[in-house]
Amino acid sequence: MQKYLNKVSKRKIVITGGKGLLGSSFYNKYKKQYIIIRYPHRIEYFSKFKKWLKNKNFNYFIHFAALTKSESIKRKKSLNLINVKSTINLIKNLNQEKIRNFKYFLFISSSHVYGTSSKKVKENKKTSPNNSYGFSKKKVEDFIFKNRNKFGFKIGVARVFNSTGPKQKLGNFVPDMIKKIKRNDFIDNVNQYRDFIHIDDVTESLLLLIKKKFYKPINISSGKKINLIKVCEIINQTYVKRKIIYGKKRGKDLYGDNKLLKSIGKRKFKNIYQIIKSFNK
Repeated sequence: MQKYLNKVSKRKIVITGGKGLLGSSFYNKYKKQYIIIRYPHRIEYFSKFKKWLKNKNFNYFIHFAALTKSESIKRKKSLNLINVKSTINLIKNLNQEKIRNFKYFLFISSSHVYGTSSKKVKENKKTSPNNSYGFSKKKVEDFIFKNRNKFGFKIGVARVFNSTGPKQKLGNFVPDMIKKIKRNDFIDNVNQYRDFIHIDDVTESLLLLIKKKFYKPINISSGKKINLIKVCEIINQTYVKRKIIYGKKRGKDLYGDNKLLKSIGKRKFKNIYQIIKSFNK
């Protein structure tokens, strides 16, 4: 009886992209604390989502599913459909269904909406993407900001910076650089600053957002800049251990201001050594 009561009292969270690094990390971390429902279909199948949504009851919806930056290069023709049209379709259908206890939708955006910056970027910085992936995230953000007053639930926008976690797939900086360092003794185009955050810190931040129904755009970042040469050196020391020469030509930077994130309760973050070491766990 007590188990039944505990299950009934638990809040329900629907997530898309439950098999990706971020979605699966969130699921595994909080599946005992919440009832987490992983949407089982591809998000571009609009009719399936509409049918699946019928008679559902839940409290929160986190939209992780999307083509990543590296996938968007390989699948250019699918980018707008999956990252933009499908997301907007989800939001519209959720609004039309008028689910009684549903109060909050969280869109997982990206630091790529900012483009690059020589200064620490705050949430009020004008978005100016410099790649198609960033543009796809910006299009959804623009739709949200333009139409948010029309919806019967709050919508949050989480701009996630470089995140890394266990067994991250190729197409992300850490696994890509491990592979590259193993094959080359000269690494170029890494003399630039970025902001790295551990996957656990990301998931903890997202939970804070849904608890507070935080509806403003917010940076999910460590708030610390680090040169990618230094990151490569730590990667090399941890996984490869060989002599590497790095190109000195300066690239463009992007690192986040996380004062807003700290103000809502996320104050501790894993350091870059912990982040890199976690990849192989």
